[in-house]
Amino acid sequence: MKFWKKAGLSCITAFFMTTGMVSANEDFSDVHSDFWAENEITFLAGEGVISGYPNGEFRPGNEVTRSQAALMIAASLNLDTGDRPSPGFEDVDESSHAYEAIAAVADEGIINGDDGAFMPNDPLTRGQMAAVLTRAYNLNADRTVDFADIEEDYIFYHDIQALAGADIATGYAEDNTFRPGEPTTRAQFSVFTARAMNEEYRPEPVETPSLAFFQGHITEAEAAIEDVMYNEWEKSFENDEPKVPFEEIEDTFHTYYTEELTTQMWKPFYQDGLDDYGPALAQVFPFRSMEGISFESRSANEVVISGTEPETELNNQATYYEYTLVHENGTWLISDMEGTPQ
Repeated sequence: MKFWKKAGLSCITAFFMTTGMVSANEDFSDVHSDFWAENEITFLAGEGVISGYPNGEFRPGNEVTRSQAALMIAASLNLDTGDRPSPGFEDVDESSHAYEAIAAVADEGIINGDDGAFMPNDPLTRGQMAAVLTRAYNLNADRTVDFADIEEDYIFYHDIQALAGADIATGYAEDNTFRPGEPTTRAQFSVFTARAMNEEYRPEPVETPSLAFFQGHITEAEAAIEDVMYNEWEKSFENDEPKVPFEEIEDTFHTYYTEELTTQMWKPFYQDGLDDYGPALAQVFPFRSMEGISFESRSANEVVISGTEPETELNNQATYYEYTLVHENGTWLISDMEGTPQ
């Protein structure tokens, strides 16, 4: 049961304490107006949740320790830190500056130790951060977010899903990873906590279709292109008729591929390479036989889908593929496809 009373003064003023800290101040010398986390840091300082160092710095790039996270959570939730049972951690005694906060969050089941230790000076990893905020703010996932480095059997999988589903921590767009083992910085933890406290600080969700949509889209694209090209090859080979100019069939390509990829890859292939493939044309379209398909990266206007085509009697080797799709004029188009032999 949570004790929703005003937090003790030590919790409010001691957050992020390593040596003497100053009272909450919205002006930090190393957090400028154009800093990516400035709004959230200012909000938390104004709420009395965080404070800076005596020299006026906030040190946003420093790692957050587990004891500092306990102080922040206790302050942000206004937990009553008095009369809590001893947490019983061998590495936390009553003389610790964060003792009351650690006892409170442990009593609430928000931050737990391991094998009798709290490890107060260890950095809080991003995976642990997800678990802490999910427990503190009772977050639940209402949608699934695919991260390239998070499997369903990962210990913090459901916590990360809850955090991402609430648009509190969305991962790294450049490679679609969450990086759960990396330390959480002071700026990151401030941003995520502000978003948990106040939805106004949450980013607009990235609206991209599901993985199943892209799987179907790429499969449909390759089937359509294979069909139109095979028909032209068959006429040329069996009926000794010339292929129609590429311009007569390129609308089919433009339905699924960007102008650049159509011009630079498919047009030369149709004109000069198609005759060499003939009945084996299906080898040019590996997606339908790929395994382990997943998002490699994902943003509002670009996604990268990856997977591996296993070795067969036809290809003689497994190949890892990446398909890049971009959102143009309301349509998802394949802009690149690369294969790397394994």
